[in-house]
Amino acid sequence: MKNAVTVLLLSSFVLFGACKKNAETAVATDTLATTETASATHPGSPGGTALVPDVVAGTTVLVLVQEGSIAVQAQSIPPGPAILTVENRGTEVHNLYIEGEGINRAAGDTIAQGATVSVDVNFKPGTYTLYCPIGDHRTKGEEVKLTIGTATGAPTDTNAATGS
Repeated sequence: MKNAVTVLLLSSFVLFGACKKNAETAVATDTLATTETASATHPGSPGGTALVPDVVAGTTVLVLVQEGSIAVQAQSIPPGPAILTVENRGTEVHNLYIEGEGINRAAGDTIAQGATVSVDVNFKPGTYTLYCPIGDHRTKGEEVKLTIGTATGAPTDTNAATGS
């Protein structure tokens, strides 16, 4: 009988310890879910951390970079915030540098073959030069001029033909 009581007590302690551990895990999980939901910033978020980009909302412009050309696929780019989505369609590493009207910045370090990066800018009316700053790519035709604030706002360089 003494052995049965000992076994029963030991089983109770093991079972109680397992239940306590599961309860602690449940509390930690509930706290995590509450924290993530509390940090959600988008009303359409179903819970958890909202997927809200860190860029200023504005016009989205696709810029295609490849050997010998840069193409801007946009009919018109108005003044104001814009998100340039830069896609490397070439076989070499490229980048995009934006220069003009107070903007002098690159779209990150480099853009690998097939990769896409986004860069946010705030265009003022004026002329901008977009080019690849890597090696001699600019002199080989990887440059385009944009005029923002005109009737069309479309690229003005012949290398800026919209293409795929």
